[in-house]
Amino acid sequence: AASDVYKRQILLYMIAETGKHKLELDTPCLVIDKSKLIHNIQQMQTFANNNSKSVRPHAKTHKCSEICQLQIENGAIGICVTKVSEAYWLARYGGVSGILITSPVVTNHKIERLIETLRFAPDTMVVVDNNKNANELNAAMCAAGFSLNVLVDIDAGIGRTGIQMESAVDLAVAMDQLPNLNFKGIQCYSGHIQHIQDLDERRKVSHDTLKQAGEIKQKLLDLGLDCHIQTGSGTGTFSVDSELECVTEIQPGSYTVMDAEYAAINYSVEKFLPAMTMLTTVISANQDTHVTVDAGTKSLYKVDEKPKVLSHDNLVYDWDYFGDEHGKISPINNASLPKLSEVIELMVAHCDPTINLFDYFYVTEDDLVVDKWEINLRGCAQ
Repeated sequence: AASDVYKRQILLYMIAETGKHKLELDTPCLVIDKSKLIHNIQQMQTFANNNSKSVRPHAKTHKCSEICQLQIENGAIGICVTKVSEAYWLARYGGVSGILITSPVVTNHKIERLIETLRFAPDTMVVVDNNKNANELNAAMCAAGFSLNVLVDIDAGIGRTGIQMESAVDLAVAMDQLPNLNFKGIQCYSGHIQHIQDLDERRKVSHDTLKQAGEIKQKLLDLGLDCHIQTGSGTGTFSVDSELECVTEIQPGSYTVMDAEYAAINYSVEKFLPAMTMLTTVISANQDTHVTVDAGTKSLYKVDEKPKVLSHDNLVYDWDYFGDEHGKISPINNASLPKLSEVIELMVAHCDPTINLFDYFYVTEDDLVVDKWEINLRGCAQ
């Protein structure tokens, strides 16, 4: 009952916010410029179409079913997620199909949730990187009366998940022989090279890895296996990876909203727009050297790259020594400090975990609030 009252209060609050200028919103909050978001989605899809690649974008970034639907409406063949809980929510409540779970699904709890997901989206795929997991999945599917689409997950050198290159063919052949698993291809994702600053270096490292994966794919095709998928490219490598014929689909995530980390690297195509920003308010202006805002590390995920001030020239954001609740805004080049109660607009440093700290996006057109989208997959860590 208490939760129902809270939901009604939130609904009334959402209605009250519609039509406001974004600078009137309570802070800290996340704001999405809808036209920039659609621009980013369409630019990625157009690039992929022009290069004969499919787009299966990763929802681990935005965690929002509304954005998933926009991506599918604009040509995406499905959606990637990392956790089975994300897949279950999108399949049951978001009406999404073509889901690829890009991390292994291990343990009885998760396999049971996977079976429930298949009831709503039977074409869901998962990655597998060892025989034990493959056999467990096959046994569970057999008992439940389902078949499961699977990819071999290949370690691209990060050492996180994935089987070693030299063992990938054997695993694929073994999975192909399991009656309730449908082998479909391979995943090879180089997460550790997405932010290499120099484009040529990023291209070389990524191509070296993905060409090896492509040779594995060809060996499996020659053996008669249905290995027509090679997936794994992110926002940092989608353009260079699309130069390779062996790559069939890309799974970028951050391009939708963008952040300071990805804005800092060089691209071979036009850069994506900062569709999502954070608004934060000056709550103390008693110092001559800086002001304090209400967004600290509880609102902004901390990485080496710092949030970028977009709304004011010659101001920089810093979180060092300011704690969980507060941030520091300082001037450069003798700029004037913002005043008490002034709103500062930031490009966040790392979008994925920052988004996971919030319940909603405020959606704007011409800086006016037109909608409020729930971040449905927030907290889906299992």
